[in-house]
Amino acid sequence: MQVMLSERVKTALNTLSRDDRERVHTWFGYLQNWEEDTFVKSQSVTLNVQGQSVYMFRTSTEVRIFYTVDLQSKTVTVIDIATKDTILSSGSVSTGGS
Repeated sequence: MQVMLSERVKTALNTLSRDDRERVHTWFGYLQNWEEDTFVKSQSVTLNVQGQSVYMFRTSTEVRIFYTVDLQSKTVTVIDIATKDTILSSGSVSTGGS
């Protein structure tokens, strides 16, 4: 499958250290074999986001990779990467008002 990266992901990659960037690119390689790779599927959780299936790949580090799969076009689109701490802290951000 072809792996496409969103602009958000390309920007986030530039903020990582060289080692982390190489590690993330290795995980993108796993996503390329999504149809046959049981490890990727077993480490991914399906989320329902506005009626669309979005997967969260739980890597071996604190990084989480969010992606969609289009079987017809054989494309995996990586829409975001984030650390576990960032995800947890975003859930407690006040939006103001009551």
